[in-house]
Amino acid sequence: MTEDKNAVREAVLKKIRQNSDFPAMSSTVSLINKFDPKDDISITDFANLILKDIAFTTKILKVVNSVNYMQFGEVTTISRAIILIGFENIKNLAVTLILFDQLQKHKSNSALMDSVTKSLYSAILARKIAEETGFASKEESFLCSIFHIFGKMLVSFSMPEKVEEIDMFMKQHNCSETIAAISILGISYEDIGVNIAKEWNLPKKIVSCMKKIMPSELSENQGEIDKLRSISTFTHNITNIIAKESATDEREAAINKNLSLFKVHFNVIQSKIKQLLKESDKEFIEFFNMFKIDLRTSRFAINLLNLKNDEPAKSAEIKQSKEFVLPSSIESFDEILESESFENPETIFRKGIQEINKSLLSGFNLNDIIRVVLETMFRGLQLTGKSKVLFIVRDTRRPVMTVRYGFGNAISETKQWFEIVIDNSNDIFNISINNQKDFVIKKLSSPDIISMLPSWFIQRINQDEFIILLPIVVNELTIGIYYIEGQQEELSKISSMHLNNLKILRDQTVMAIKQQRGF
Repeated sequence: MTEDKNAVREAVLKKIRQNSDFPAMSSTVSLINKFDPKDDISITDFANLILKDIAFTTKILKVVNSVNYMQFGEVTTISRAIILIGFENIKNLAVTLILFDQLQKHKSNSALMDSVTKSLYSAILARKIAEETGFASKEESFLCSIFHIFGKMLVSFSMPEKVEEIDMFMKQHNCSETIAAISILGISYEDIGVNIAKEWNLPKKIVSCMKKIMPSELSENQGEIDKLRSISTFTHNITNIIAKESATDEREAAINKNLSLFKVHFNVIQSKIKQLLKESDKEFIEFFNMFKIDLRTSRFAINLLNLKNDEPAKSAEIKQSKEFVLPSSIESFDEILESESFENPETIFRKGIQEINKSLLSGFNLNDIIRVVLETMFRGLQLTGKSKVLFIVRDTRRPVMTVRYGFGNAISETKQWFEIVIDNSNDIFNISINNQKDFVIKKLSSPDIISMLPSWFIQRINQDEFIILLPIVVNELTIGIYYIEGQQEELSKISSMHLNNLKILRDQTVMAIKQQRGF
């Protein structure tokens, strides 16, 4: 009998794993969660991961420039977004957008839409409660609540018909969702979530929070993980209450009952819960409107709007009721113009330079400035394929220059072999360093250029490429170089204006170094 159950469980997990979108989504989420916010290199690698996907970069910047973050002014680079909003917040935003990307690909899947929208609302509410009470980390509260019903999201994603069967079984037998899921699938949503989350290498805190906490487990001296389990369970309980088709007074009574069950942790928000819910409603609706996802496709969103009388909810409802549902192959003028305003090279360079100027006029971290410069170069030039932009710096103990940061292709691998030996050689790097000259090498395979390339470089580089060298000179000493590499056919896209912008960005780096060193 046990063997039969295990076979059923494994069959369900196998079907989830085999979904065509599953491998890409799981690897991206796993990778995002491995980055360490305390590590400078890790932050750069994270920004590089985001920048490899232009559409994803644009979406993140769109959210960062929404009303929720307007106190920071316009933000045009991922690097500066991390500086202003925080690494953990950007990580949370990235994971949320990955989930919403699946919504946009599977708009007709009502079960998935409902699961993800509930999770988002719960996460927004959890962050607001954590911020109001200081009960737990607001970033971790958000992420743990997003993944609290991860198992149900996965089943909705891969087997939406099973979610309907489970819901029907619950109604017919008046039982819990866990019992219904085990009866239909042979495994609970929680167990599915935990199994897959471990395969994705999600953090222990997130995995632990997929398990509901019972009121009998609550205490005043709760550990960190149980606090996160508590806030995740509490906010999802409230979300489930909102999801039910009930009168306003019934809903309020149910929310008060939930507060009573969790009073040891959340009694302090008893008088503020209505305001917190109202603020969560507004942020939730803004998120949907921002990405033009029709709220009417989610049962939860419909109930949320129908139960609210405040203007933001109603205006959002009216706005969406006038929209057409267009095929993905059709794009409106507004969408095209909006996209181009973010990705136009001149705009990227101009706004990046402005961001750096603002930073130079206030307190700044030099590493943050360098990351913004690199990102502006990388995005402004709009190179593709195996292109890269590197910040190469002089070693203080040896006569060499090595890669500190980079954006683009194979940065980690490049760091392992890219080392310029500083001497009086006539290779192109030493000529640039010693003469403090900017160079564009149009074709590495040209006979007159090959003789000027060091052997360690020739062995590793694709000779059908171009490179740009911009030495960083402070008080007549070349302390580093910006190195740009791209496919030869893309050189024609780089205008004299782009080259001038690269020089401005390099000069801003020199200014930042001088300011920090007190020159």
